[in-house]
Amino acid sequence: MKTNKPYPLRPIALAIITLTALAGCNDETTYIEQPKQSQAPAKQMRAVFTDYQDAIDTLDSTEFGQVTDQMASSRQAVDRMYLDKLEAVDRSALSDEDKIYFDTFQFDRNIAIRGASLPNPRFGNFAIPITHFYNYIDWNATTAGAEQESADDYHKHIQVVREFTAWTNNLHSQYAMGIVDQARLPKILANRLIESTEKALAIDTDPYGLLRLGLKDIRQHSDQYDSSFIAEYEKAVDDAANAVSGLVDFLKTDYVDGARGVGSEEDTNIGWGDLPNGQAWYQWQLDRNSTTGKPAMALSQLGEDLVADAKAEMIRVAELVASKRGATLQAKWREADGTFSTRTFNLRDSNGNINLNEFFDYLNTEQFFFGRDGKNVSGTEFAERCKTASSQSACEAALVDYNTFKTDANDVVAKYFKPIKTDYTIVPIPANRELYDGVGSYGGNEFNLNTNPDYSLQKWNVSTLLLHEAAPGHHFQNAYSIEYPPADKPDYIQNVWYTAYAEGWALYTEWLGLEMGIYGELNNNGKPTFVNATGMCKLDLDYTTFQGGIYTDAEECNALQYFGSLNEAQLRNMRLAVDTGIHAKGWSIKQAQNYMDQNSALGDGDIESESYRYAAYVGQAVSYKSGYLVIKDMLEKAQGELGGQFEWAAFHDQLLKYGDQPMEVVETSIENWIKTQQ
Repeated sequence: MKTNKPYPLRPIALAIITLTALAGCNDETTYIEQPKQSQAPAKQMRAVFTDYQDAIDTLDSTEFGQVTDQMASSRQAVDRMYLDKLEAVDRSALSDEDKIYFDTFQFDRNIAIRGASLPNPRFGNFAIPITHFYNYIDWNATTAGAEQESADDYHKHIQVVREFTAWTNNLHSQYAMGIVDQARLPKILANRLIESTEKALAIDTDPYGLLRLGLKDIRQHSDQYDSSFIAEYEKAVDDAANAVSGLVDFLKTDYVDGARGVGSEEDTNIGWGDLPNGQAWYQWQLDRNSTTGKPAMALSQLGEDLVADAKAEMIRVAELVASKRGATLQAKWREADGTFSTRTFNLRDSNGNINLNEFFDYLNTEQFFFGRDGKNVSGTEFAERCKTASSQSACEAALVDYNTFKTDANDVVAKYFKPIKTDYTIVPIPANRELYDGVGSYGGNEFNLNTNPDYSLQKWNVSTLLLHEAAPGHHFQNAYSIEYPPADKPDYIQNVWYTAYAEGWALYTEWLGLEMGIYGELNNNGKPTFVNATGMCKLDLDYTTFQGGIYTDAEECNALQYFGSLNEAQLRNMRLAVDTGIHAKGWSIKQAQNYMDQNSALGDGDIESESYRYAAYVGQAVSYKSGYLVIKDMLEKAQGELGGQFEWAAFHDQLLKYGDQPMEVVETSIENWIKTQQ
C-alpha cells in the first residue's frame, strides 16, 4: 500500500540542498562540519573525497549532466565546502603518496571555484560551448540511440533517451542565452559544428538515424515487447530527434546570424579573447589546461622561441637528404586546384644553404602519403578492419607499417618500464569522422588512426605517432596506472584527468624514442646519428619497395623518421604560439595556417584540421609542451641528483602509477621521490 510519507534524505543530501539553496544569498556565513580530529589524517582526507563525490552525484544525477549558470554556482558552493574540509586536514602528517592526492584535490577545487566566479560560469564546463572537435551532441546521441542487450535494458534506457531530449533542449536555451550576452561561437566554428553534427547523426536517408538504432532493434524483435511500450519508445526517440532538429535549425538561423565574422578563414577576432571578459576566461582555460600558471603572453613567447630553435635539427636532416639525393629533386606535387605536376625542389639556395621551405614542400609530395603514392595495397590481414575507412588501400598500407613498428617498439620499450600485459589494437577512424577528428587518438586500448589520404600524417611520421598514442605513450599511461596502482588509491583520484599530464607524457615519450635509439645511436650532444637504430628502419630491408621506395637506405630512413619526431615536436612548439595567437592576439585561422606552413612540414590536411582544432578547443593546445617541459625538467633533476643510482623503470613508475596529476603536483611528487632514493 502506498503512503505519502516522504522518503528520508541522506545527511549528505540535506547538506547539499541547504548549501545550494544558500548559494545565491548574501549571507556569507557557512557552517561546515569539520573532520573529526580523532580520525587519522589519511582517513580524514579520504572521507572528504568520498563525501565530495556523493555530494556532486546528489547535486546532478542525470545521465548527461546539467549545464547552466545556476548549476555552475551550485557546484561552486560544493567545491568551497569541500576545499574547506580538506584544508582542515593536517597535510604535514600525510605520507608523500597521500600528499599527491591532497594537492590534486586542492588544485581541482581552486581552479573550479575560479571558473565559477567568472561571468557566464557555464563556460567553466568542457561541454559549453560545444564545437565540432568536442561534439557532445554527437557523443550523447550515440549513447541515447544505442542498441541495448535485453528487453529489460530497453525499459531502463528509455529514461536515458528522455534525458537526452532534456539535455538538448537545455543546450538550445544556453545557445540562445549566448546571443543575449554576446558570448557565442564565431560563425566559422558554428557552421563547422552544424556540418559535423548533421553528418554524424545521419544514417542512410534518415537525418537522425543515429538516435533510432535502438528503436530499430526493438522493432526487429517486436514479439518481445508490448505494443504500448514500443509506441512509448517511439515517442521518446521522436522527441529526441525533434529536439536535435530544433537545435540545428536554430543554429543555422538565429545563432549564426550576427555571429562574429562572415564564416571565412580570414576572419579575425574569433577567439575567446574577443568575448565579453574573454581574456580572463582565456587565462583560466590556460591555467586549467597547462596546470603551470604561466600567463598567455609568456606561453606565446616560449612557443616562438622553441619554434626557432627546432629548425637547426631540421636543417641537419635536410643536409643528409641533399647529400644522398642531390640538391635538386623532382617529385609529383598536388597544386592548390587539385591538379598534379612534376615539380622541381631546390634544397639549397644560391649560397649553398638549406632552403627549409623547399625541403618542407618536398616532404609533402604525393609519394610520402598513404593512398596518394599510386600504390594499390589490398588483401592484407587488415582488409576487414579497413572497411570502415574512406580509402581501403590507404588504410591497409598504413596499418601494415604501423603494426610492423608496433612489434619493434614493444621490444625496445621493455628496457625502460615494468612489463605491461595489456595489449592495444590499431584501428582506422571511421570515414564519417575522418574530416573532423585529428590524425590520431587513443582510448579503450585502441590507437585510432586517421587513414584518410588527405587528413593523415606522412609515412615518415609512423614512428613518432605510434610512440605518442600507444607504446610507450597513452596506452602505457593508461595500462600502467591500472596494472601497477598504489595500494590505497582513492576513487576520486582514479577519475581525474589533466591534459598537461596526459599529453605532456605522450610528448615526452616521443622524445624518449631518441634515448631508446629508435633513430640511431646518439652523439655527444644527445642527437641521433641515424646508424645502428632500434626502430623500423632495418639494414636488411629492401628500400626499393619499403614504404613505396621513398628512402635510399636505412640511414635516410632513420633520418626522415627522426624528422617526423622533430616535426611533431615543432607542432607542439607552434601550438603555444598559435593557440595564444588566436585567443589572445586576434589571429585568424588563415594566419594560424600560414604560421604552421612556414615553420614545419605539416601536410595541408593536417594544418587545416589542427588550425580549426585550436580555434575550437580553447587552451588545450598549450598543455602538450607545458607538461612535457615539466617532466623533462624532473628527469634531468633526477638524473643529476641520483647519478648512478638513477633507474629508468623506477622513474617512470613514480610518474605513472598515480595517474593524472597537475604538473605542479608532479614536481612535488618527483622531488619527494628523489629524496627517498638517496
